[in-house]
Amino acid sequence: MSCHILIVEDSPSQREALAALCRVIPGAEVLEASDGRWAQLIAQQQPKLDLVITDINMPGMDGIELVQALSHMVKLPALLFLSGHVPELLDNCALAAEQLGFAHCGSMAKPIDPDRFLEQVSHLLEAHREQRGPEIAIPLTDIITGLAHNQFCAFYQPIFNQHNAQAEQVEALARWHHPQHGLLGPGYFIDRLEHEGAILLLTRRMVQTSLDLLAGNPWARHLRVSINLSRQLLHEREFFDWLLREIELRAISPNQIVLEITETLAFHNLGNTLASLLRMRMRGLELSLDDFGTGHTNMEHLRNLPLTELKLDRSLILGIHRDSRSQSILNGIVQIGRELSLRMVAEGIDNSGDLNYLQTHYPDLALQGFLLCPPIAPGSLAAHLSWQPNNRSASA
Repeated sequence: MSCHILIVEDSPSQREALAALCRVIPGAEVLEASDGRWAQLIAQQQPKLDLVITDINMPGMDGIELVQALSHMVKLPALLFLSGHVPELLDNCALAAEQLGFAHCGSMAKPIDPDRFLEQVSHLLEAHREQRGPEIAIPLTDIITGLAHNQFCAFYQPIFNQHNAQAEQVEALARWHHPQHGLLGPGYFIDRLEHEGAILLLTRRMVQTSLDLLAGNPWARHLRVSINLSRQLLHEREFFDWLLREIELRAISPNQIVLEITETLAFHNLGNTLASLLRMRMRGLELSLDDFGTGHTNMEHLRNLPLTELKLDRSLILGIHRDSRSQSILNGIVQIGRELSLRMVAEGIDNSGDLNYLQTHYPDLALQGFLLCPPIAPGSLAAHLSWQPNNRSASA
């Protein structure tokens, strides 16, 4: 599959070396620019950029200003920031880019290690490919028709226990087997379904396929499965009763189902939210607070919610191995989670430096990310429930 990579570097020798590394990637078309202004012109002429690799400190338009300009593109690429002069600012650059709307950002200090560079580039391209939005407008009627014809399915991303290197939980992520366009990610349909109030149709499909996975495969019977819950469904009594019937029908233990709600959703209309979550916990379902650390959580509220799990947002994890401030913040959050007896998942593990740091300092955290295993089809899941030795060696 082809991909378009733009390298922005004012040093000719470094730019040439980076381009040569990127051309090793199958299907990669590599574009080069010597400064931000030239890169902006290229981006305007090449609207399908998958990845921009930029030095942050360049004469004229620097890498940070370039990213601000690129944030106005209709289709945002993944980003990889480089620096040899101010490496301490790299992770903040990635965080700023995420706030500007870039979904996948990485950073790397110079001098560049070729293996680590290619590893980072590959993971950013893969993550971008998974989340890339539609290049065509798909009518809502086609989405509904696809649901009616069972064209939607769940892919699963394992969540690994560090102690035994096994997946004890998987997250269900929606995919669409489109008859003309092939496998499509959530960028093609989630927002439309949410906006039109039709997300229930997709969530029911995700629940049914996930429950069938647990009930129909001996190797899956020990797993928990995480299912994302939208605001529309959190207070939907009919959906909750239906979910319990589906679980009972398959003789599955309710504590194998983890309902994920976002931090923003959890503290919206707190009274009704708390009542809904209490009913779910009374029936044995597990509850996870997703994207934790991205909002303004009141710790008193956090204590009162009947949660069983915290998912630490990737913005807390990105670059943790070299950012002392992020390390202090993470340490405080982990201590709170331990005191509340919550299971904790670090998501967004995309590079070996962060993986190694978490393995060393927080062996009780569960881990999830493209570096360990991307979302995969259910037919291939059984072969990816162990943490592969080559992934462990990558962290050394």
